Amino acid sequence: MEILAPQSRRARFILGCSVLIASLGLLTIVGWVARVEVLASLRRDYIPMAPSTAAAFASLGVAMILRDRGRAGRCLALGLVAVVALFAGAKLLEFLLGTSFGIDEFLVAEPEAFGAVSKGRMSPITASNFLLCSLAFFFGAFPRTVAAAGAPAAAALGVSGVVLLGYLHGTPILYGGTIIPVALPTAMAFLFTSLSLLAQSGFGIWPMRSFVGDSARALLLRWFLPVVVAVAAIGGILRARVLQSSAINPAVLSALSTVLILAVFTALISQVARIVGGRIDRAEAARAAAQAELEALNAALEERIAERTLELETRNEQMEEELKMARELQLAMLPRQFPSLPRDVPPGESAVQFFTFYFPTGAVSGDFFDIFPVSETSVGIFICDVMGHGVRAALVTSMMRALMEQHAGKRHDPGELLTQLNRGLHAILHKTETRLFATACVVVADFARGELAYANAGHPKPFHFRGAGQDTETLTGGKGPALGLFEQTRYITAHASLAPGDGLILFTDGLFEVENAEGALFDQELLLAAVCRHRDRPMPQLLEATLAEVRAFADRASFDDDVCVIGMEVARGAMLTEDTVARAGAWISSAVSRHDAAEK
Repeated sequence: MEILAPQSRRARFILGCSVLIASLGLLTIVGWVARVEVLASLRRDYIPMAPSTAAAFASLGVAMILRDRGRAGRCLALGLVAVVALFAGAKLLEFLLGTSFGIDEFLVAEPEAFGAVSKGRMSPITASNFLLCSLAFFFGAFPRTVAAAGAPAAAALGVSGVVLLGYLHGTPILYGGTIIPVALPTAMAFLFTSLSLLAQSGFGIWPMRSFVGDSARALLLRWFLPVVVAVAAIGGILRARVLQSSAINPAVLSALSTVLILAVFTALISQVARIVGGRIDRAEAARAAAQAELEALNAALEERIAERTLELETRNEQMEEELKMARELQLAMLPRQFPSLPRDVPPGESAVQFFTFYFPTGAVSGDFFDIFPVSETSVGIFICDVMGHGVRAALVTSMMRALMEQHAGKRHDPGELLTQLNRGLHAILHKTETRLFATACVVVADFARGELAYANAGHPKPFHFRGAGQDTETLTGGKGPALGLFEQTRYITAHASLAPGDGLILFTDGLFEVENAEGALFDQELLLAAVCRHRDRPMPQLLEATLAEVRAFADRASFDDDVCVIGMEVARGAMLTEDTVARAGAWISSAVSRHDAAEK
């Protein structure tokens, strides 16, 4: 047999209650018409349901059947209920004002007496309950007000329950008084009406929501409330009917009823405990299983974390070793001894002195420099800064070192050297997905000619300061874009004079792109001003004082970017004479002769 869905079962329950309500109303009307009063009262000694009450119940039953039958059925249902509400309100006014509008008199002109009241008249309690049911019907008919339908429906159910308990105890309420009592069929019809209205409003409203769901509260209410009500009703009936008409000792009957009630409640509690306890046991077992699984997962996770940590530590140690080796290799590529002029003199007697400062922010750097002899009377300086810093930039500096070796024959011409370096670097970098570039500057100092030849590929302009009393200037000529950006770029060599006592400083942008705590930038103009303040000092002290100013501005000893600084100082009166140049030429001719003889 197919099990009906909850929505289908609810619809069948509502339809059954509606049919019973309408049937009780129609049965009463038939009883009054056929003068068979028992059809309206169920017992001859009970007051019958009034014809007006029967008509109202028939209207309510039909309205509940039609409410969900399309728009036309809904409108008709609301109209029927509105008529019932108006009639019930009129009957309450009759009772409160002590007058009569002649409605019941029209249906039953000459009623028989029932004690102190007349038959065929609607009770004021019945009228009040009709108003409650009408209100619940109207609230439940609209989605925005459906939540308010539960309270009036529950109130009507409570009134009908009180009346029914009076009949079950054999002492109907208001019998023998001057207020018309509620008939037994009326109370039964109200019971079905209120239950149907509660079901129509759904289980999400009060008080229905307290009985649905799997919570312990809902379970206890579903089990205990019906049983408690039933036991209380049955106990009251037994005491009212059996004790009064039986010759058995009242104490014995009271004891028996107590034992019976205890047996019922014991069985009920046992059943509820079995259900609730089973749920608790299953929940506890599920919790224990989940906890055990979680502990196992935690143990496995801790083991995996330990393994992963050990693996990461091993890899970090390996990486640190590799970075240490890379740093040592990169430092090994930098020049440790600088050329002397003339070549055969000791470094301390050279016409030119070089001083360097090299500070990588990480294990390896993106800055690179080289100082190399070009001829017997000239030396070259190369400095570059690869975009970014770290391993990637350091790899590009290795490429620059290799390209410098490859194009060593172009060192005498800074512009041509940068042109060849750019082509080689572009050929390598354009194959990668990441766009990289490098800034660079080449300076060749020719002491025989007293001239500086230089070219710049997007690099910070070097500072050239003259002897005492002269201005400090920047080498602004020979400008071009950074290396690696455009393949066909040609760099032009620019020239400047060189005299005894001159100095030259080349640097990367990490020296002056420094911010302080307020966000102010130590730019290239501030750097030039710092150099000018210390230009009368020897080159080592000049560089040291300038670096100290930069650190003081930033209020920290370290730099945010790689820093490379090269200082060149020309000794006063140390420019090469014609005799020195002649000796250098003779030395070169002698070296060439020796080389030719060796080849033969």
